[in-house]
Amino acid sequence: MKAFFKQLFSESGEASFSRAGSFLALAAGCAWISFVVWKTHSLPDLTGLTIFIATLYGLGKAGETVQ
Repeated sequence: MKAFFKQLFSESGEASFSRAGSFLALAAGCAWISFVVWKTHSLPDLTGLTIFIATLYGLGKAGETVQ
């Protein structure tokens, strides 16, 4: 199980900000959306959250590629 998580959040054994940061943003986003749905009983538009997480991952991958 430990090896799985190590591979999940790394690029060839090196820590990957794009993967770890995207996971944290996704976890926070899921918690926030769950709270909003619980309070309002309706699902909000998820476009902004999707773009935020995709941009975070894309910028991290672009930075890794440049290096």
